[in-house]
Amino acid sequence: MAITDIAIQKVSRVEYHGLTEDQNDFLYRIAREVLLRAMVENDSNEVAITIDLDNLDDEIGVVYGNEHSVDVGSDSTSFHILLSGENVATVHNHPSTQTLSLTDVEFLLRYERLKYMVVVTNQGVVHYLMKTEEFDFKAALALAKECTDELTEKSSVIEHYRAGLEFLAHCSEAGLSYH
Repeated sequence: MAITDIAIQKVSRVEYHGLTEDQNDFLYRIAREVLLRAMVENDSNEVAITIDLDNLDDEIGVVYGNEHSVDVGSDSTSFHILLSGENVATVHNHPSTQTLSLTDVEFLLRYERLKYMVVVTNQGVVHYLMKTEEFDFKAALALAKECTDELTEKSSVIEHYRAGLEFLAHCSEAGLSYH
């Protein structure tokens, strides 16, 4: 779905749990910037921006992907932030207008310092998954395995999407918060 100026204007300012007003304002601007960069520079395909919320004056990592994915780790600045930041967030768009994918969940689990995975759809709707103080990596991994056990290489996109929704529906059991 092509991004429009109206979609960028529709991005709402989210009050992320545990963040300051400045951090919330910054993430709001980043969500809009992701859509703007995707629209202007990447044919409405995926763009990801990675930031350390405890160092808002530091560099941001920017990666351009295709219609279905973006490899955040392929950018040296983004990768450095993921490994060394204290309170990291990755914000990216989904041209499909869907919520977080299984790939997004796996990415959040892979990096200890990544606290917020934010998706803004190409229509301007914001979804996010965050690690709470009660986050339990082993429980999250077990839940992900349980939700994906029946998936195979031949599983359809819809089956993968439903498995992701199942994970999001139960993620609080592992100390994750989905909004």
